[in-house]
Amino acid sequence: MLYYVQPGDTLWNIARRFNTTVSAILDANVICNPNLIFTGQPLIIPRPGLELPTAGAGPYYVVLPGDSLYCLARQLGTTVAVLAGINSLANPDLIYSGSELLIIPDTVPDPVTLKAEWESTGGFPCEEIPEFTIYGIYYLGTFRWASLGRRALPYLLDLLNHSCYIVRLYTLEALGRIGRNSQVTVALTPLLNDPNPSVAKQAAFTLRRISLVQSYGKRVHLLTTNNELITNLNTGTPVVPIPEGTEIVVLRWHIPSPTGEEGPRGGIQIYDRVQVVNTGQIGYLPRFGLEQLTFI
Repeated sequence: MLYYVQPGDTLWNIARRFNTTVSAILDANVICNPNLIFTGQPLIIPRPGLELPTAGAGPYYVVLPGDSLYCLARQLGTTVAVLAGINSLANPDLIYSGSELLIIPDTVPDPVTLKAEWESTGGFPCEEIPEFTIYGIYYLGTFRWASLGRRALPYLLDLLNHSCYIVRLYTLEALGRIGRNSQVTVALTPLLNDPNPSVAKQAAFTLRRISLVQSYGKRVHLLTTNNELITNLNTGTPVVPIPEGTEIVVLRWHIPSPTGEEGPRGGIQIYDRVQVVNTGQIGYLPRFGLEQLTFI
């Protein structure tokens, strides 16, 4: 089940209440300090016989008070050097509560190699690129580009001229994840009239995301696909339609279905806990496909 920490709770009394162990709760959730949990924090309470992925991180993580890169690296099976590199952290000992860290399994990629991989379209003609290739090279690749930050921009701006609309589409998504700068804004404007409607729409979303980042910071994301906000994951209700273009803030990343609900492509359905900016509503957005986000 999904449980929300109440005032006065400790992991020990939560474990006792639900007939489990502190160790099992720690295995089920990214928690840096077992002695430091926060009122309102959602926790997966493990259920015997139901194996769930760890809740709390991927592809980003929202830093909590008391977190450190050392602890997060240990929790997430990576290293301090990798986390510092993909987040451009000059001082690995200094991270801020409320900031959003990128969490990917790779080290910072070589942009020349990454660009060549994107240009090749996996060796397929544009119209025949398989879905798993699109997912593996392009969707996951948007986060690899994001790990490069500003260094990615000249390569991505060049990829905007690629003849394959899929390359242009995911290049725009990558630029939206990076969320900067005026040079990018100028380069994107012509794509608002791209002959492919999906590319033109994504260009508009990317321009808006860049504007949001400049005004409010990278915690504000933008839905690029219609979705539904689920208030209670334990029951799956109620459900509120959330249209594309909605601005959200992610409160907690990567929450597996506490009931073991299957995702659209098998495996456990993954959600992200979000707050809708203009209404204040809080709930869970399901990921589509192969755990793909529906926002940038």
